[in-house]
Amino acid sequence: MDLPTDEYGLILRSETVGTHITDERLQRMVEGNGLYRLWPGAMADFATVDQLDAIEKHRLTVIAAANAGRAGRLFSHVSAAAMHRLPMLWPDLSQIHVTSPKVGKRTANMVKHQAVVEPQDIEVVDGATVTSIERTACDIARLGTSRQALVVLDAALRRDADLEQMNRILESCRGFKGVEMLRRLLPHANALSESVGESLSRAVMLEFPDLPVPRQQVELFDDRGTLIARVDFLLADKVVGEFDGMIKYNGGVGDKAAWKTVVDEKIREDKLRAQGYTVVRWTWQDLADKTRFHAMLKKALPSPDASKPTLFP
Repeated sequence: MDLPTDEYGLILRSETVGTHITDERLQRMVEGNGLYRLWPGAMADFATVDQLDAIEKHRLTVIAAANAGRAGRLFSHVSAAAMHRLPMLWPDLSQIHVTSPKVGKRTANMVKHQAVVEPQDIEVVDGATVTSIERTACDIARLGTSRQALVVLDAALRRDADLEQMNRILESCRGFKGVEMLRRLLPHANALSESVGESLSRAVMLEFPDLPVPRQQVELFDDRGTLIARVDFLLADKVVGEFDGMIKYNGGVGDKAAWKTVVDEKIREDKLRAQGYTVVRWTWQDLADKTRFHAMLKKALPSPDASKPTLFP
């Protein structure tokens, strides 16, 4: 049965029942997996929703809640991030998040945060009223771990978020839950990390005071001044650090075959080593074991005493 949908593929009960279908028939389509109920009063084709990744499914749920739910809701936190398509680390997308000046409470499908949001920190994205990228990143950073905080703050700055606005929002959150997390991590955030994995790598490095602060996206040249590589991280001017998301090895980069990518990476590393650099590569699995990750970097870094003269030959 063809039912009218909006531009997002939503089927709204208020616009179909009585004119195109009965309520009982609509319910049977949901129960039979013909339709997927995103929000009370809002559905979409089950097969279409089933193919969406977690972020896009949450995003469509927010749009459904904006269209079928109570008017005037301000979507925030991970829900606003999904609307902005702002990268996050391990977000909990099980509930819609909204912010309201009224007392907040949690229901089965919604978390209501209590706060007054300034008009300049509110936007409309695909018909849903959401907090701005700056406000959204700050809210997620306050309530997450240090790793989640740095990832989302980096991502916001990579999307040209205004750092001055983020500092203003930080000051306006005095007394809020988690504000110290935001205050601690915001000075470390920057737009140089090109992926969630790179931000997470830096977040883990920051947990170890004996590791040097890494430089990011550094261009390295050979003796003739020819560019060898632009590397993810450079530590102590001698150790090149590279995060491998593994995608480029599984499917290649662009039209380049995976085997050609591997060969090119080896040639690149050989050139770096020929210039005296130590190259360390790591994956998501390495980052999951921070002790092992720390040991990898410490082993590659020069000894603190390496520059001192040897007393005994």
